Amino acid sequence: MLDKLRTHVKGWLGIVILIMISIPFALFGLQNYTSGGSEAPVAEVAGYEIYQADLNRAYQQRVNELKRQYADQYSPDMFQEEAVRQEALNRLVQERLLLHTVDNDGYIASNAAILDVIAKLDVFQKEGQFDKAIYEQFLQARGLTTEAFVQNIKSGIERDQFIGSIVDTTLVDDSEIDDFYRLNNQTRDIRYLSLSVSSILNDMSVSDEEISKNYAQNEHLYKIAEQAEISYVELSLANLMLDIKPSNDELLAFYESEQQSFTALGQRRVSHILFDSPEGTIEVESEKKRAEAESILSRIKKGESFASLAKEFSEDIGSAKVGGDLGIISEGMMGEKFEETLASLQEGDVSEVIQTIYGFQIIKLTKKEDDKVKPFDEVEEKVRELLTTNIAGEKFYQMAERFAELSFENPDSLSPLVDELGLSIEQQSNVTAKAGEGIAIFDEVRHATFNEDVLAGNNSDAIEVGAEHFIVLRIKEHKPESLMPLESVKGAVELSVKTAKAANVLSEKMDGMLAKVKTGVSIKELADLDGLILQDVGSVTRTDKSAPAELLKDAFSMSHPSDKGASFKKSTFSNGDVAIIELSKITDGKKADIRDASRDSFKKFLARLTGEVTLAASLANLSVNAEVVFANKPE
Repeated sequence: MLDKLRTHVKGWLGIVILIMISIPFALFGLQNYTSGGSEAPVAEVAGYEIYQADLNRAYQQRVNELKRQYADQYSPDMFQEEAVRQEALNRLVQERLLLHTVDNDGYIASNAAILDVIAKLDVFQKEGQFDKAIYEQFLQARGLTTEAFVQNIKSGIERDQFIGSIVDTTLVDDSEIDDFYRLNNQTRDIRYLSLSVSSILNDMSVSDEEISKNYAQNEHLYKIAEQAEISYVELSLANLMLDIKPSNDELLAFYESEQQSFTALGQRRVSHILFDSPEGTIEVESEKKRAEAESILSRIKKGESFASLAKEFSEDIGSAKVGGDLGIISEGMMGEKFEETLASLQEGDVSEVIQTIYGFQIIKLTKKEDDKVKPFDEVEEKVRELLTTNIAGEKFYQMAERFAELSFENPDSLSPLVDELGLSIEQQSNVTAKAGEGIAIFDEVRHATFNEDVLAGNNSDAIEVGAEHFIVLRIKEHKPESLMPLESVKGAVELSVKTAKAANVLSEKMDGMLAKVKTGVSIKELADLDGLILQDVGSVTRTDKSAPAELLKDAFSMSHPSDKGASFKKSTFSNGDVAIIELSKITDGKKADIRDASRDSFKKFLARLTGEVTLAASLANLSVNAEVVFANKPE
């Protein structure tokens, strides 16, 4: 298998660059939720079509990632929308190429492995156990069926197998560890003298013309963002639940009528024999698999060992090794047909051949414990929560449709929503496209606020800002983007001009001093002539705190000192300060200092790093064996 993977790697493709590549691998596979219809795809990968809706979702996801990455510094002006969209499309294509390669190279996730992942996902846990209700709510909220979710998990496991086959099988020899230690523990002996922008800032003269020019060239720094105050009406399940206070009698009545919801199901241990025939298998092949399954079932009915036949014939590799054992199956983990069949079995029973999303299966219930109804006192809070949710949910869904209708039928007012549905009008000020408080923390609200139709004076559509949470808004006051008057920011502009001029003066002066050093004048003489302090840092490492970070970065990029003496380099700091670095000695880390424990740690680190680089190279070349067709640039 590994040899097959290596065929996808066509060279290192610039290792230094590839190390910096970030490749997101989510657990759930890429899904194309659009049927396409008459819409032309924006790209096609090995016959799989990617549509504009897919690209829009990927684009928004990338924008959200950038917002989290840059936090308060984020601005839409930082990135060109076309470039971000193209990056999002490239990610979709790469993801699809990965799935195509995984499928072609024969990776298989066993049913046992799939069940194990689902059962252990934190999102489905309650009190340390898989919870069917949480699982079903999760799928319902995302519009997923059990079959679709299982397929996503399957794709994720198979993709992880592909990644692990590269990343986890990379070998590192002792010479690479020695080189890593030698360079990582290298020290450099440096001295430097620096010129500070602040030392000459007050000497810089600035004309009104220079201030006006800088202001005009940097207007984006002095703009007040477009903002609005909004009025809105909110409909949410959470708010409706606050008003519902069921009595003790109502709780007991609900508990008695819904005891299945408060029943701890007895553990069910299940084995199966699988004849692989996923959706899309041609009919001839599918019927062949069915016939094989029926043949094996006949042998079981005649008394042959289920476990032995599973080991020999089951195509679920993971469970076949242990006689078809899938372990403990919690309700809701398998598809509907599997669950229905399992529910009809008693301990020791074997099912008929059934067709599921996995193929043709024969199921055996090897162990079943009795179900147990939990006492009311133990589940009272859950009873209260479910009853409250049911009552509020029924009310919410009755109101939700009318909520949308009223906002559409009365585009110039929120009052009908208040009058008919008993809701209230709230206010939120200081809403901008990028930030807001209260209800405006939601991107969807800020986007709707500056929608052209809403700015024209109409209500927004009903905006879904979360599960069972809608709002309708309208503009109360709107302030377009404006430029701060020069008079109000003149001090900041003047300081900016002075700083830039001072930085240029210092840079030119340091260039002259560096030229003198290269002719033989010592750095000490230069310091004495200009009354500067020569900072003798001594021996430093790459992460030393005794010198500015920018200076250390430049110092470790310098060439080795020659027989004729030290090497020198000009370093410019982010604030405009400049320095000359003198590098007099380089001392490599000694491999004799590597302890056995450290060597093992270095080996794991380097193997992982090298594996990730190889993986990046592999992913960059996946298109070698798959046809990729792009339409025009994404809109």
